[in-house]
Amino acid sequence: MSAEEARILVVEDDPALSEVLCEELEARGHAAAPARTVGEGRERLDSTEFDVALLDLNLPDGSGIDVLRKVAEDCLPTECLVLTGFAEVATAVEAMRLGAYDYLSKPVVMEELEVLVLKAVEKARLRRENAALRVRLQGRDQGHGLITEDAAMKRLLATLARAAPSDLPVLILGETGTGKELIARALHRQSQRASQPFVAINCAAVPENIVESELFGHERGAFTGAVDRKVGLFEAAGRGLLFLDEVGDLPATLQAKLLRALETREYFRVGGTRLVKLEARVVSATNRDLLDEITAGRFREDLYQRLNGVTLTVPPLRERSQDVALLARHFLDIAGGGRNFSRKAFDALGAYAWPGNVRELEMVVRRTALLCPRPLIEPDDLVLEARRPAPSKGMRTDLTLADMELEYIKAVLAKHRGNRGKAAKALGIDPKTLYNKLRASANDD
Repeated sequence: MSAEEARILVVEDDPALSEVLCEELEARGHAAAPARTVGEGRERLDSTEFDVALLDLNLPDGSGIDVLRKVAEDCLPTECLVLTGFAEVATAVEAMRLGAYDYLSKPVVMEELEVLVLKAVEKARLRRENAALRVRLQGRDQGHGLITEDAAMKRLLATLARAAPSDLPVLILGETGTGKELIARALHRQSQRASQPFVAINCAAVPENIVESELFGHERGAFTGAVDRKVGLFEAAGRGLLFLDEVGDLPATLQAKLLRALETREYFRVGGTRLVKLEARVVSATNRDLLDEITAGRFREDLYQRLNGVTLTVPPLRERSQDVALLARHFLDIAGGGRNFSRKAFDALGAYAWPGNVRELEMVVRRTALLCPRPLIEPDDLVLEARRPAPSKGMRTDLTLADMELEYIKAVLAKHRGNRGKAAKALGIDPKTLYNKLRASANDD
């Protein structure tokens, strides 16, 4: 089903009319589902989210108004159109007071029905979007983190372009500040879901006791303080994209529930008994080494496999040396003021390690543009972090050269959270050499 296709429930007990309505609606590009009774209509609404419901007033086990009440009581984002005979116009007007979008007299003229359906669909989607706006994490996407001349970044963007049209989950890896959310937004922008919401959550920033409610929503009375039903981020994303930033920080209990939702494509709100369909594409990101986290027992391997449909690894800015000047110039243009960097200033920017990556570069340029009194920015105008080592009481002289080497190796390993491959790269040695040194040290002990 495409992201633009409307889903319509036809609650009509006349088999011939029901069949005609469904066929005509599907011929116009919609997805139609029939129901012959109030009970069947309510069951359909429990299992699927519809944009519009066409309700016959006279049904074998009640009235279409009973289905309308179901929509209202459950706060469903479904607009209702009432199908009525001439003698039932007063009842149809009453239905509109209860929340129906409009009514249509029988016999149905398909051109009139199509106009009403399109208007009702627009209103339903507007309502869903408004609900999403209340929970979406806002932020303007200028795409500036994707400006690049770096070969590795260009390969990443080529992979992104191939992955975007599919519905495969995507896992974005990279250090803090490398622009993982910008990558996710670019993926969404190039996908078939681009007209649908992009909803993001930072899993590390939400307190553990409320992250489940944020993701899945909750029913009224689910816990103390739950005075109303809350739309969760999965629901707010609709048929769009849900971005789980810092997914490696999810608590273990939520990892299991997330895995279940991704596998079954449905979930319960907290305190709820009605299954909700998961229709959003899920893209996740982390600055952690998830394979190390799996080894340490902090992250589920089955969830990793479920999230890791396509992996996009964003290189740190220190490995994108030719992009530093390019990005700095871009951020300076955004800041305005007609300033320029001198050659020496560009050299100073290129020599810095950028531990905060693109985010840090942007803030340095914005700060410099604000504070520099001259049109030409020199190295002394750049406010860069001085990453000095911790104060020392003096160099130890009681260690052998081999001991000092081992101490340094251990410090680098700790910095890279025990990842020997990364530590070996930082030390400038082969991983096998690092392994041999550590093994020799263990044997000495």
